[in-house]
Amino acid sequence: MSEFKFACPICGQHITADSGNAGSQISCPTCYRKIVVPTAPATDDPKFVLSASEANKPRPPSTIAQFEDYQKAPEKTALPVGLIVLLVLACAAGATFFVWRGRHHSKPPPQIQAAQPEYTGTNLWTLDLADAKFPEEPVGGAIHQRAFTLEHASITGSNLTLRVGHGGPIELGLNVYFFNRAPEELGGKTAEVKPTDSPAPRVLLHWMDGKRVSETFRGGYAMKVEFGPVVDNALPGKIFISLPDDSKSWVAGTFRAEIHKPAPPRPRSAPRQYQTQ
Repeated sequence: MSEFKFACPICGQHITADSGNAGSQISCPTCYRKIVVPTAPATDDPKFVLSASEANKPRPPSTIAQFEDYQKAPEKTALPVGLIVLLVLACAAGATFFVWRGRHHSKPPPQIQAAQPEYTGTNLWTLDLADAKFPEEPVGGAIHQRAFTLEHASITGSNLTLRVGHGGPIELGLNVYFFNRAPEELGGKTAEVKPTDSPAPRVLLHWMDGKRVSETFRGGYAMKVEFGPVVDNALPGKIFISLPDDSKSWVAGTFRAEIHKPAPPRPRSAPRQYQTQ
């Protein structure tokens, strides 16, 4: 009988046995597990080490040899599911941040204002109020040679506003600042303003010429206006006005001005108190 070495399949401990003990069960001196002694190898190479099999389990093929200096390649360790979820959430948060940053820090594209059409209707401009008549249609006309059709009328305090659009800066329209302090004071009244009258209500024209433009008139124009009684928080009326600008702007027709309350004045801050030494 000859001795040979074999390895414990559980802990890898090298064990020396006689070839006559092949197939018998022994206890591993290190891990104390029951193992089956393999059949002795046909070679006497001391580096040739067989692997035993665990008792009550099928033996590995005896033709596969193991060497003492052989190191098994490390197995790839799978990432925990929790870590994978955290990585996905981190990537999603980063993508959302860059999208938000791009939207909030990039300059918005410039808005292109639509060109206002030129007025091509009948010209009613005149500074002689004897020839002026109130059209029965809603206020219309020509402002700086642009066709004007009333879309919104309002009055706040003494400021009558006739304009295109319902909000924001006026792109086409006018303001007439009467001398009253409340819209209710105008209800049922009429007024005429001749080019020679002074003082006269201030008139402010608005139009677009590549950018917003305004022009103020404090006299030299012709205007007549009739106000009806205040009904449902609105002041109805009729207006005819011709202005002495180079383009001879004018508007005429009926309107129903919504009454808006002026914003309350801002409280004045108390003067600073200084201490003298």
